[in-house]
Amino acid sequence: MNRIFVFSDLHGNGDALKMLLSRASEEKCDHIICAGDLGLDRLGQYRDILRSLQIPFSMVRGNCDSVWTFSEAGFSIPPKYTVLNLGDRIVFVTHGDAIPSWNAAPIPLSEKDIFISGHTHIASVTKSSTGPTVMNPGSASSPRDNRPPSYAVVTNREILIKALGSRRILVELTI
Repeated sequence: MNRIFVFSDLHGNGDALKMLLSRASEEKCDHIICAGDLGLDRLGQYRDILRSLQIPFSMVRGNCDSVWTFSEAGFSIPPKYTVLNLGDRIVFVTHGDAIPSWNAAPIPLSEKDIFISGHTHIASVTKSSTGPTVMNPGSASSPRDNRPPSYAVVTNREILIKALGSRRILVELTI
């Protein structure tokens, strides 16, 4: 895995989902992650898009993601967190409600690792000298920080948070 596409807090916005998947392809990402609050119950016909993705897709369950909704729709129930490898880095992904910070993660994370969460609807990236880089991609549908809806592209060298509509870089960090 070389380029990870990350979004969060979609809350069932089907038009934003279509745009996100288009951006993931344009960005040449080889994995897509939803950091919770997908809003499957409001995606209706867009559910089939998720079933037919050509790029591997994984997600974690957010505070607005009902276990029942996933079960009824025939989807696997997403975990509260997932762990991926990006080169020699661990990428820990959670929504941020059950595991609010990197030091609450059930596995040890080092300075070279990346902790990703959503939940706040505020895009940010912070590099720490005592722990992992912490990233929130913001919200793909309803940001709370006077920025446009956003997504992130994570590589082994950098994290870019971009505006969903314009692709303008909002936050950039070399890691």
